[in-house]
Amino acid sequence: AGAAAEAKKLGVTLTWQGGTQFSPTTQLPVVDSLLAKHPDALLIAPTDVKALQAPIQKFVNAGIPVIAVDTTINDTSLLTSAITSNNAQGGAAAADTIARLAHDKGEVAVDNVTAGISTTDARQAGFLAEMKKYPKMKVVATEYNNDSATTAESQVRNLILSHPDLVGVFGTNLYGAQGAGTAVDAAGKKGKVFVAGYDAEPAEVNLLKKGVIDILVIQQPAVEGADAVQYAYDKLTGKTSAIPKNTLVKNVVATTANASDPSISKYFYLSS
Repeated sequence: AGAAAEAKKLGVTLTWQGGTQFSPTTQLPVVDSLLAKHPDALLIAPTDVKALQAPIQKFVNAGIPVIAVDTTINDTSLLTSAITSNNAQGGAAAADTIARLAHDKGEVAVDNVTAGISTTDARQAGFLAEMKKYPKMKVVATEYNNDSATTAESQVRNLILSHPDLVGVFGTNLYGAQGAGTAVDAAGKKGKVFVAGYDAEPAEVNLLKKGVIDILVIQQPAVEGADAVQYAYDKLTGKTSAIPKNTLVKNVVATTANASDPSISKYFYLSS
């Protein structure tokens, strides 16, 4: 939505295409088909730090500038610019919140997507690093849900059963957070197992307001999309000095207590 609005403002034709899942398997054919159309620029959220490098190299070889939005690749020298949120900081904020609510003791777990995605890898790393500050807390599991809230819910249900001392779960994206919150609610563990999540989709926000999810680290995807279009426009119109190589967009932290505050709720994601 942010990219579309910025494109309209600048008079740019924006074509959106994507795979049915956030994975290289569905993204690669889309990227290949776009290369054949030779767009003036490519804005992309790479689904894997390695698998998307070669396809992006083809765009660069064809003289097409590439801007990574949200996620990125290992070889950032191929990119005109990379825009993301501060993912390590978000993971650390999740850890600190769970620790505070659990009085700095107990067992915690991470419910991630899949290894190899730059953003969620960084969120997990930030969470694990911050947890080391709490000697009475232990990370007992890292699960991968492959972008399925149903899988995440099942995983967290099993964690609750197998770890009686579980006090917290960090869902690194919307599916992990939603699944964890649903599992905690179903198990009657609200206020005993604290859930920290990422993103602010409507289902997550409902769980946040119910107090089943305790904190959501919210990105600003509309800002990321708008920036990406602006940077592409600058590149194509010769204003290269105006393009930062890396942009970190500030996170917004929502809690059950402030979820109805207009200054926070304005960052909740659109439902369509």
